[in-house]
Amino acid sequence: MNLRFSLLLSVQIFYLIIVVVACSTIEPATGPESSSTTDKQIENSASSDDVIRARSHFIQGITAMKLDDPEAAEQHLLRAYKTLHHSSGVNQALAELYFQTKDYSSGLYYGHKAVELEPENKWYRLMLVDGYRAMGDHNKAIHQIDSILVFNPADVEVLYLKASIQTSLGNYQQSNETYQRILDLTGPDRSIYYQRISNFSRLENNDAIINELNKLLKLDEGNINTLLMLSQFYMEQGQTDKARDVLEKALKRNPRHPETLVNLTDIYIDRDEWEKAGELLQNLVGDTLVPTDNRLEIVQYIISRYSNEPENDPLKSTAEKLIYTLLETSSENGLAHSMAAEFFIIAEEGEQSLQHLEKTTELMPENDAAWRKLVQTLYIEGYYDKAIERGIKANEHVPEDAFIQFFLGGSYFLKEQYEHAVNWLRSASDAPSRSPFRSIILGTLGDAYSSLDRWYEAEDAYEEAIILDPDNDVILNNYAFHLSEREERLEQAKEMATRALELNPGNPAFLDTIGWIYFKMGDFDKAYEYIKASIDTGGASAEVMEHMGDVYDKLGKPDQALYWWQKALDEDTSRNHLKERLHIN
Repeated sequence: MNLRFSLLLSVQIFYLIIVVVACSTIEPATGPESSSTTDKQIENSASSDDVIRARSHFIQGITAMKLDDPEAAEQHLLRAYKTLHHSSGVNQALAELYFQTKDYSSGLYYGHKAVELEPENKWYRLMLVDGYRAMGDHNKAIHQIDSILVFNPADVEVLYLKASIQTSLGNYQQSNETYQRILDLTGPDRSIYYQRISNFSRLENNDAIINELNKLLKLDEGNINTLLMLSQFYMEQGQTDKARDVLEKALKRNPRHPETLVNLTDIYIDRDEWEKAGELLQNLVGDTLVPTDNRLEIVQYIISRYSNEPENDPLKSTAEKLIYTLLETSSENGLAHSMAAEFFIIAEEGEQSLQHLEKTTELMPENDAAWRKLVQTLYIEGYYDKAIERGIKANEHVPEDAFIQFFLGGSYFLKEQYEHAVNWLRSASDAPSRSPFRSIILGTLGDAYSSLDRWYEAEDAYEEAIILDPDNDVILNNYAFHLSEREERLEQAKEMATRALELNPGNPAFLDTIGWIYFKMGDFDKAYEYIKASIDTGGASAEVMEHMGDVYDKLGKPDQALYWWQKALDEDTSRNHLKERLHIN
């Protein structure tokens, strides 16, 4: 039961007990001072015994409502109503009963009769407000509230209710006008200012929001949250100077507040005031009284900004200073070293990143991401032996990780230890991973099988890789080259190589692959066209140069053939088979 009506019914029961006791001992008085107009009307139309019985039914009905027996309550109240139908209390009780049982039409009928009998009764009208709201008719609810305010214009509780309903109706401007009436009555109130700010936000009226926030600041000039909100709206309005002034004021209140520092730093960075930004953050990051988590958060934020602007040298310098400052005070913090590694990876300083990744895995052996980055970085930097060593250790801490196992297999592949490569790559392909990455794993596995002359297993790996990612240009090219070497399905190989070149135009290896397929097909002019294009890119390998010599040989130009074979040998002295062609002992 609604608490307001519960209290009201309790008052009615107490009042009616007094009335019944009085009526049971004496005849009803006829003077104007001892009986209301309603009572007189009742007494004129019914006997004293009828009135007493009706009042008894009323009390029993109210009691049944209290005991959650709506059927008994309805029976007693309707019996009371036959005699006391001009009683506002009886009508109100019936209205409340029907509202409880969700018979809103009947509830509104009796509720309106109660209000007609006592127009100034605030609680009766509030009952109608609840009824109309339950039916979704908020406009009629507002009408009843306005009727209450006619008699009680300074009722703050009712004004609050009106403002709330206006907000729910989307009448944000009207709601704020009602909240202003409350402020006029009560004086400044933080909660109401926030309600008005919420409404102005829905109206997208930033000027009004700023005005309300300034009112809030008069109540509490040092409130950090209010200052931050105000600065944010100034930023949205393009009033950067005002936003900066507000944040600087907030910083004076709390020099160690991370969000204030970040927002103020943003402004300094956007205005290219790097000295201010750096000094501000360096003082914070070097302050051991600031919780470590907050200092880490600040450094991570600057690194994130740098990752989006890697060409921004002042930002890089600021990030680097913060990294070293953080490490001076948190040298044994694994996350600090992880952030340092991240920064140096972005800065393309592989040696530095490796040092901090090693330290991260030492301090945080459970850090999966650090192990992955360590093995990957060693692989990218060409430290294949170290990548294998650390990869095997990483696999102990992070077993069945496709990423780690892939770089392990890749390292073995580049060291031409193809059996080990196959074992790790096959294991990586069985570990959970997303389709595009699994396609890369299978493509590399195909390359490893091909290097072992395990042709059918290679083709199976290539085919599955292409199904997973039909636009993987490297796999398309490698599979095509594999087929050309075997001189099988050359038309299919040409289609795949052409598609790879469409996906990555100008790639020297891809140009060479198409040229070599034409060579195997006996079209030496086309072979020359593509292999020359590969050489013209300036990125041709020794293999491409050897292919050019082979093409010239088939075109009947032995001098040019010898020239390119010699260039290939100069580029890669391990190509001993060229010495025979060049007649070198």
